[in-house]
Amino acid sequence: MASLKLLLNKSRMLQDGTFPLVFQLIHRRRKKLVYTPYRLYESEFDVERGRVVFVSSSVRNRKQVSEINRTLRTMEKQILACSVRLAREQGVFTVDDIVQAYRMADNGLDLMAYFELLEQRKQAQNKLGMAAALHSTRMSLSLFVAGKSVCLSAVDTAFVLAYEEFLKGRGLSRNTVCYYMRNFRAVYNRARYEGFAAGGDPFVHMRMAPCRTMKRALDDEALRRLLQTDFSNSPTLEMARDLFLFSFYARGMPFVDVVYLRKSNIQGGVITYAQRKTGQCLQVAMLPQLEQLVKKYDNPSEYVFPLISGFEEADQYLSYRKALGWANYHLKWVGRRCGISVRLTTYVARHSWATRAKSLGVPVSVISESLGHTSERTTRIYLKEFDHSIVDEVNERVAGL
Repeated sequence: MASLKLLLNKSRMLQDGTFPLVFQLIHRRRKKLVYTPYRLYESEFDVERGRVVFVSSSVRNRKQVSEINRTLRTMEKQILACSVRLAREQGVFTVDDIVQAYRMADNGLDLMAYFELLEQRKQAQNKLGMAAALHSTRMSLSLFVAGKSVCLSAVDTAFVLAYEEFLKGRGLSRNTVCYYMRNFRAVYNRARYEGFAAGGDPFVHMRMAPCRTMKRALDDEALRRLLQTDFSNSPTLEMARDLFLFSFYARGMPFVDVVYLRKSNIQGGVITYAQRKTGQCLQVAMLPQLEQLVKKYDNPSEYVFPLISGFEEADQYLSYRKALGWANYHLKWVGRRCGISVRLTTYVARHSWATRAKSLGVPVSVISESLGHTSERTTRIYLKEFDHSIVDEVNERVAGL
């Protein structure tokens, strides 16, 4: 008879210090590990009782811990049931046969529950952007299933196509539909990898490449109007405009990096920062325009702009998301006040810098290096790191309106 034990796989510690929670299956002196969806710290697992326990410092509350233990008990029963069935039907079987039978069976793991598990995992790893993407997709799927329980094993091509039609029926753009479908596929592939979904790929016939959006960039005249318009009677619009200009003058610095920019990142007349999206380290010379904006928004916090609050990463990320929404909302009114036809967003600043640099005859490879792009693979083959003086000279030309 097969024996089953729940334990942490201590041989595979993850980067955040957690360990995969696994079932150790032993049959005929052969051992096999069956991975669960959970990653735990040692303090979160009771070895003697074989149970997940509540820890006050954990991201999981007591209710979530109880739900996890219920799921684990269900998994345990199903694995042992497969062993009993194989003994009855075949007589002689291996530990691999048990695992295969379990993975091929309808193991009953709920699709929405699995989404939530992955979301919690990303939160525990401080991958808050990915957690937010999973959350928004889970909310969209919950509207589609309308409260019904859907097992991972029930996700087939028909289900996927129906969800896509549901999204289109809500009037979402093609790119938004692609966004949700890509997230859904990533979660399903993870479930297959962890043995919670068997069979073929229900997304195999889906085309999820986003369409190109209309390029949005300000011409020189619009940039001058944005710079010269007086917003002194509206501090909120003025700050939104100034954040836009800071991004533009800083070689199209992404808005997330503007928000998280610390005063300590500015040393010796140079801004040195690592892009939060790619991790790439960039240096930007402190132009006079940038120095004026830094002085203008001097504040007691450690950040250049007083937009980040809280000490926990989750609180800071929430501050950033609020700042992004706030800035984009007010930039819409900034554009109207300036008589600019292009709908202003924080992204327009980055695209405007690149477009103006190109109009000045700057090589695309230099623009790519200036923006910190990592997806220009063909360009990267022929490029080495540019001298920062070259990039900063380009920035002075672009900013010289």
